Amino acid sequence: MTHILRAAPLILLLALGQAQAAPGCPFAGQRPMLVVRLYFGDGDGNGGAALSPAQWQSFLAEVVTPRFPDGFTVYDAAGQWQGPKSRRMERETSRVVEIAAGDTPATRKAVAEISGLYRSKFHQQAVGLVTTTACAKF
Repeated sequence: MTHILRAAPLILLLALGQAQAAPGCPFAGQRPMLVVRLYFGDGDGNGGAALSPAQWQSFLAEVVTPRFPDGFTVYDAAGQWQGPKSRRMERETSRVVEIAAGDTPATRKAVAEISGLYRSKFHQQAVGLVTTTACAKF
């Protein structure tokens, strides 16, 4: 019985340590993460038709998923931008991939690879990139 009583404070400290948030994070179990949003135009940069659902799913499966197997979120959007040469307002459907991951060199490299591969494969001038830091728990 005395062994249990001596261990109780240690068990309590361990339990409290697991429930605490990382410094600067408001909720238990959260830790600082990089939140990345990539904006992918749906049109073919050569003036061709929009990407098919099969092309998009293939890109996700072959390019994004291997780099972020822990998960990400995808949503459809409607985008507009001014063409740099024509100065005309361009509109196209788009997709956003949102990723929350540790801010590491590997994360940064994977994001750059995804953007570069999409631009190359689908003849895009750019892939929009927005990053923030946040506290997260999954």
